Amino acid sequence: MTMLDLLTKEQWTDFEKNLHNDWGVNACAYEATGSTFTGFKNFVNPLCKEIKSHPEGIQAICSVAHQHMAKQAKDTGNTIIEPCDAGLLKICTPLFINNEFVGIIGGCGRLPEGEEVETFIVHKATGVALEKAEELAKEVPTITTEKAQEMATFLEGFVADLKAKAVGNA
Repeated sequence: MTMLDLLTKEQWTDFEKNLHNDWGVNACAYEATGSTFTGFKNFVNPLCKEIKSHPEGIQAICSVAHQHMAKQAKDTGNTIIEPCDAGLLKICTPLFINNEFVGIIGGCGRLPEGEEVETFIVHKATGVALEKAEELAKEVPTITTEKAQEMATFLEGFVADLKAKAVGNA
């Protein structure tokens, strides 16, 4: 089973757009292989846009965080809420249908309240001047622990609805 067996590409894109607009995150749905499939690009802050404009930034920060957290989510069956190496929060909710891992939904790009962006790591990973990384970091929105948990609960509810529909149609 794939993500596209559950919803159309357009429905997944709408989900990502709504997640981005409603929760203020870089929203994404991933296949079980870790690949994105909608083509929807969204950035909640200019720092993430800068990081993702550098292949080495994607590899060193975004991909590492996603692979690590997606594995945890898949292995535990639970939503994982952790920062990436840049210090920005990532929320990953696994999607299982009949015990088959189908994919991950979630978002990232918000700074945990009271924390600081790891601008030196961004600088080293991307080659962007440290001053520029520090300037872009000022525009990263924060998120409280409570709000992150609310988003996780929302994602878990969305997954539960998809499971109910998929099992009901099986």
